[in-house]
Amino acid sequence: MRDIPSCRTPANWPGLPTGCVTHSRFGPGGPVPGELRNAKAALLRLRFPSLSQLRAHLHVEDDAALLFFRDPSLDLPGGTPALVEIVFDTTEETRVVRTTVLSRAEGLGLWLAMPNARFAREVKERGLVARKGRRVGTDRYLRLKRQSGSEFMVLLLDMSLCGARIGGGLPAHLSPGDEVGLRLASPEAGDPADVGRGRVAWVEAGEAGVAFERSDSASRSAVAKLFQTVESRWRSAREVRHPDSCCKGGPLMEPPAPRVRIDGKQPVVAET
Repeated sequence: MRDIPSCRTPANWPGLPTGCVTHSRFGPGGPVPGELRNAKAALLRLRFPSLSQLRAHLHVEDDAALLFFRDPSLDLPGGTPALVEIVFDTTEETRVVRTTVLSRAEGLGLWLAMPNARFAREVKERGLVARKGRRVGTDRYLRLKRQSGSEFMVLLLDMSLCGARIGGGLPAHLSPGDEVGLRLASPEAGDPADVGRGRVAWVEAGEAGVAFERSDSASRSAVAKLFQTVESRWRSAREVRHPDSCCKGGPLMEPPAPRVRIDGKQPVVAET
């Protein structure tokens, strides 16, 4: 998974402290709040004691990656999109992955599917490459404007204060070095409509990294405001912790992974 352009995150926007476990009214065992259920994508957080335990729980099936979210009371229907922030006790590194609810293991939790196995393979082969700043995942749509004046609707996948990763509907022939303008497609109350300008840093597999223009004060202010808005949504994410007693020489404490087939670009449970 390619990185987005980054910079040092100011101290007043830290990630979750190492070893911190958040238990709030959105924690395991509580009702799913309306703002979570009605969001474009459910916001979930999965905490592991270590990276090795994440590796043990990533399953690759027919080029899709599966991850089990252990929360018996979480009731999300199949096909629901979910952003999952993966955090660890042993490092402040985090990752956000896009998933859909694949199936429910009654009384245990949900199987979540990533549309491809790229993240799972990179975690197993390389681990987590260190990042310099806090990144937050989102599902907001942007209007990308090229220097020619043509506009395209793209999806903001994640962002930092210095850059963004976008996908979904990228224009043809988008190349590193291209200058683009970014605006929110549907600004909400308090949102900056114009995010500002940026330069394409990389393009790969239907995604691109954009480095924000940092020399313009209005652009810096708009990016900071959008970052705070996106980050604030994650404060209400539903969090579960991987059992400490799992992954220690015995069987994994999760139900058998379902068989999967790729229907178009969407993972679905394969019929037996």
